[in-house]
Amino acid sequence: MPSALRRLLTRHALFALLLACTLSCLQATDAKPPLRIGIHEKPPYALKNPDGSWTGLAPGLWKGISEATGLPIEFVEVPYEDLIQQVANGKIDAAAGEIEVTPAAEKIVDFTQPFLTSSLCIALNKVSWEAAWKSVLKDFFNWTIAKYLISIFVAMLAISLLLWFAERHHGTGHFHGGITGIGSALWFAAVTMTTVGYGDKTPATIAGRIIAVFWMIFGVVLVSAFTATVTSSMSTAQISNSIESISDFNHLSCGTLHGSLSSEILRRIGVMTHEYESIPEAFDDLAAGKIEAVVGDRNTLSYVRREFARRKPPVHINIPSFRLREAFLAIPIREGHPSYKQINEAMLQFMMTGEWSELLQQWIGDTATSSLTSGSEH
Repeated sequence: MPSALRRLLTRHALFALLLACTLSCLQATDAKPPLRIGIHEKPPYALKNPDGSWTGLAPGLWKGISEATGLPIEFVEVPYEDLIQQVANGKIDAAAGEIEVTPAAEKIVDFTQPFLTSSLCIALNKVSWEAAWKSVLKDFFNWTIAKYLISIFVAMLAISLLLWFAERHHGTGHFHGGITGIGSALWFAAVTMTTVGYGDKTPATIAGRIIAVFWMIFGVVLVSAFTATVTSSMSTAQISNSIESISDFNHLSCGTLHGSLSSEILRRIGVMTHEYESIPEAFDDLAAGKIEAVVGDRNTLSYVRREFARRKPPVHINIPSFRLREAFLAIPIREGHPSYKQINEAMLQFMMTGEWSELLQQWIGDTATSSLTSGSEH
């Protein structure tokens, strides 16, 4: 081959190689790096699969946003209490999960429009009436109750003897005789203490009436103390079936998610709080009787309740209708992020689709009325 031709081919080959390298570099430059989305496992908002992938309401929402915008995403597991701060510091671009819009967070990150409303609720052990009455009867027959009963009977007997001694010779004959008179005095003490007051036996002497007045007052105190003791023994049944205000549960030991807003609120109102890394862990302690209630997002509590009801044997949890507060859930994005508007618009469009309705039904079910979309039941 002539040397001139060989040189020409070599130059063309080098040019082709240089052109291929240049095109490859340009394509690499044009490829957008994936958005780093902070996420924390908290059903039903986010669940981590054994292979490391993520499912749940929040990953489903983000996948819809990614498909609509063409922006690639990468989920990064972050502790729940660090999500907002890492978005603010730029370590992650945005976050996924049950993240409430708060004034403090709004100062350091940008939020999209809310995609869901949520309510802070309380979960309690669901006690059947049969179990509740067994508990009441068990508590009723204890030494504390027995001491009250003995004290009441001794006080009644003492008053009866004093009354009989004062009235035994009076002409009315209401308390005449030995055992018969004492029995009549005991009957009078019983009906007076219980405020029944039949009036068939009445003291006629001044001393007898003074004793009767004293017993009326002292008897009311005894009955009130006894009633309060019996009422406290029925607290389990009352708690499990009636939560209407903060005062109904602020004396309970409550479990909640570590670093969550519910934990902050409970401490603020003086509730004894135990923090957990997950709601299922808190439910385990609730079922075991180590805590008396769990406070958290209603959607999360409802999801975990369904999971516990499927256990063998099933664990039944009660979630009263009482709501501690309402909240708006949204996506936090780093301030000044160039894709903020694009993400926000894509999220709103996705929420109008049937796919979003299916996600709500799959992960939230009957509580999906809290959706902010026009296609929801809210």
